[in-house]
Amino acid sequence: MLKNLLLTTLLLCSAAASAQSVFEVNLDPAPYNRSEARTQAVELVLDRLTGGQAQNSWVRDEVGRELSRYLQSEPPGSGYNAVFNEAELLAVLQGAELPFSLAPRPTVLVWLSKEGRARSEANRSWRRASNAYQIPLLWPLWDLDEHMTLDTREPFAAQALREASRRYGAEYWLAVEQGTEGGRWQLFGSKQASPLLEGKLESGTDAVTKLMARLNRYWVERHAQRRAPRPANPAPEQPLLAEVDAGGELTIVVSGLRRFADSVLLERKLRQLDGVGSVFVVDSAGSQGRYRLDISGSRAAVLQALTTISGLTVTGEREFSWSGATGD
Repeated sequence: MLKNLLLTTLLLCSAAASAQSVFEVNLDPAPYNRSEARTQAVELVLDRLTGGQAQNSWVRDEVGRELSRYLQSEPPGSGYNAVFNEAELLAVLQGAELPFSLAPRPTVLVWLSKEGRARSEANRSWRRASNAYQIPLLWPLWDLDEHMTLDTREPFAAQALREASRRYGAEYWLAVEQGTEGGRWQLFGSKQASPLLEGKLESGTDAVTKLMARLNRYWVERHAQRRAPRPANPAPEQPLLAEVDAGGELTIVVSGLRRFADSVLLERKLRQLDGVGSVFVVDSAGSQGRYRLDISGSRAAVLQALTTISGLTVTGEREFSWSGATGD
């Protein structure tokens, strides 16, 4: 009776952990610097959603640069908390043509043998890693039944693990052998005889976090989805015209901005030009956009530099056409 009560409590705690939105981030402990905390939160939420596929994408720079657009709130509480705007984040992932997953991560039963001794609860590193990737973990009680079935010196005996895991009603279980110099791990599923995943456990304080990131990537790969492409922006009924420039400014009109990603990538390339400071979208109409560049040097030099941007073609005085790719 006591074991059943404890098991029910563990399952309820696991279910509560899985109910948190993937768009909610908690960093505890958090960096002292608020800017650094926000950067870490952005990286984590994108990693969760895409399984790491956003790491080398322009999406990270875009979300970090336009944070007020993507960050919905920063609730009070322990550490640093952030809630991201679901609609805006999914729109930028769609623009980058990145797959993502909103599916809740399944509960994983953890059989941990640390330096030859069975562990039946999560320490701080396991709690942080579980929270970071919202993978709810269930820990075995390691009572007499388990000790009669399992040998902590052989934590990867698949059949013995399967029999012990059945008593917890687990769909997935993770066997981990951890030592001072790292270790190894295997992920099992109730419907497969052989491991679904396996790998080495690194040494260091972030070893478990990297393991959870790998499991998260596995779930995303299995349940990835893509939003249907948005219709391409049409040509505007009333074309935009370049405005009269004030001192220290250069206004250009760009056509051919068919997708959201086109505007983002073009802005990035404009900001990278020598002599260009801030870049603003003054207004847009269909597939056209009017950009204002704050410049510190010669207008002629910046205009010349614009002709070197791959995908940008001169079509008139301060008028250009964009044909750049959506990836970068």
